[in-house]
Amino acid sequence: MSANVSELARNLRHRVKAAVRPSATHKFDVGAHVLHCIGARSERVSFQVTRQLPDGGAGLQYRIKGTRDGLERVVTESSLERGG
Repeated sequence: MSANVSELARNLRHRVKAAVRPSATHKFDVGAHVLHCIGARSERVSFQVTRQLPDGGAGLQYRIKGTRDGLERVVTESSLERGG
């Protein structure tokens, strides 16, 4: 019986470790200037990060604001690159 109890305890510890994974961290800080590709021509437009958002299923997200036109949008981290 004690072998079963220890096996159950070992399995439980393994499941708890698997469930408690460190969350991914954002690559860009609030206030950072980034470039985002827009449209079919892949024009890179300058934006500023206004808020970090959680993973929406497609990766970490950001709320960004255009430095030229002031329009805001939500984008994934993979669609951004560091601005100059």
